[in-house]
Amino acid sequence: MKAHIDLRSRRNFLLKLGYGATLAAVASYAPSIFAETAAKFLIRQSTEMLPLHFNENSLGMSVKAMNAAKQALIQFGNRYAVEHYNGFVSELAAHHKVSEQQLILGNGSTEILSAVVTYAATQNAVVIEPTPTFGALKGYSENHGMKVIGVPVDDEFIIDIAAMKAIALKQNTPVLINLCNPNNPTGNIVKHQALVNWISNAPDNHIFLIDEAYYDYAVGIDDYQSMLSMIQAGNDKVVVSRTFSKIYGMAGMRMGYGLATEKMAALIKPFAAGFNINVAGIAAASASLTDTEYYARSLASNAHSKKILTAALDELSLDYVPSHTNFILHRLGKPLESYTSKMLENNIKVGRKMTESPYWNRISLGTPDQTQQFVETLRAFRERDWV
Repeated sequence: MKAHIDLRSRRNFLLKLGYGATLAAVASYAPSIFAETAAKFLIRQSTEMLPLHFNENSLGMSVKAMNAAKQALIQFGNRYAVEHYNGFVSELAAHHKVSEQQLILGNGSTEILSAVVTYAATQNAVVIEPTPTFGALKGYSENHGMKVIGVPVDDEFIIDIAAMKAIALKQNTPVLINLCNPNNPTGNIVKHQALVNWISNAPDNHIFLIDEAYYDYAVGIDDYQSMLSMIQAGNDKVVVSRTFSKIYGMAGMRMGYGLATEKMAALIKPFAAGFNINVAGIAAASASLTDTEYYARSLASNAHSKKILTAALDELSLDYVPSHTNFILHRLGKPLESYTSKMLENNIKVGRKMTESPYWNRISLGTPDQTQQFVETLRAFRERDWV
């Protein structure tokens, strides 16, 4: 018991004085168990894992959405969701000012990506996408035996539209152009007018899949707009995918959808989920659409966390890509593999390798409190020369 009390008092002493030379001095005479514990938990002496690796919304779902999902399970959990599906399609179509025939629902937006790829495969299309970008579509395409051409971003992680366009025009087959905008894992945008010009002048056998999973975080940013306006104007070459996973905090509910002209949507729908959507997800998504208070709070929480993180990255002179999402791609002073491992030992998940360089990490924005915890750990890592 005495050893336990001494151990705790030493930890408190360490917390008060800092983690630089003090840690080395104390560890030199501390029991080995203390040295191991101090090395493992620099700041977060907690067994609870802090997940900052999947770009989830750590704020959680809207209370209205949770209550709607619970009620739907109680009343309709034993029934197929056909009627609820039809009602939600009408509601979502009105929300986006499109016809019901222009909507494609999926269990998460990745199912929309899969449906578009499957249709494109029937056309023997070649896939062109920037690299790095969200990898699901490439995986789906390769499963169909499709050729995937990756076009590297430039040194500032900006998508090279000119290079992608040039490669697309050289193909003698239909082309599926995959653009995540804002892009994942870089967090930056493709300028609206440049994209409009490309799409407007592209051949009719080019399909542009615009993944707008992070659309809500970029609204109001100069040079950024959704491609939905081109669909509303009748452009058959554009498909937009959206999700309830990010701004609405519904990643675990798996609710996503696609938007296209009636002509294009009719071609994709045979490969999509149909009414195979869960009733709880439909109810939660419906409630989320009308919960404007939660939407504003979700945006504000994310913006606050971004300020906390970027201020710390500036303080530590760690370069980062200006982000219009709920994550930031930032540079490390040490290789990602060792950094990730040490963060995991401190019960923080920070992600995996997503760039060619082993010195960049994509970190998700948690709540402001969670982001502050991460920042404090990051500072402690710097004092130990771990980042």
